[in-house]
Amino acid sequence: MQSVLIIDDSEEIRNVIAKTLDYFGFYTREAKDGMTGVQVALDWRPDLIICDVRMPGMDGYRTLSAIRESPVIGTTPFIFLTAAMDRNDMRRGMSSGADDYLTKPFAPEELLEAVTARLAKQAELQCEIYKKAEKLRQNIVHLLSREMTGPLDGILGLSSSMIREYAALQPEQVLVNVRQINESVQRLNQLAKSLDTP
Repeated sequence: MQSVLIIDDSEEIRNVIAKTLDYFGFYTREAKDGMTGVQVALDWRPDLIICDVRMPGMDGYRTLSAIRESPVIGTTPFIFLTAAMDRNDMRRGMSSGADDYLTKPFAPEELLEAVTARLAKQAELQCEIYKKAEKLRQNIVHLLSREMTGPLDGILGLSSSMIREYAALQPEQVLVNVRQINESVQRLNQLAKSLDTP
């Protein structure tokens, strides 16, 4: 069940939004002001935030700014809610990092459409991030495999040869083989240390 945080100083508006979203299968929480909203968002980590623009104390713009600055919840989809938003307000909201806005009064269908569109977009972005991370992981695994195969093949080849021909090996040949094994081990050791370096 996807979660939505509703931040608005009007209890009536919070209740309307919460009941509508609850009816359509969302899990909701409410906050009566921006400061409380940011704290609830940090503690709860909702999938989406709906926030009124004009609130006493910490208004919607400052609330959005606090959300976007957080490494924990900074990418949470954010919808502004306002009674009247002129072009400048809308531009300010979008340039501040809002994903969408709803003008009060709104129909339940408009609310649902805005919420589902933002959540779908977020899911699409997360899917892309996952695909890129998976591709990077595969590239790293392939590179590591290639980097480790050479030294390991050298170690296995020389040690197997020494086991098979131990009786016939001269001390000089044993020394040459051991030096080559040592070089391969050092390469593997350097590779392991480079992976451990932050």
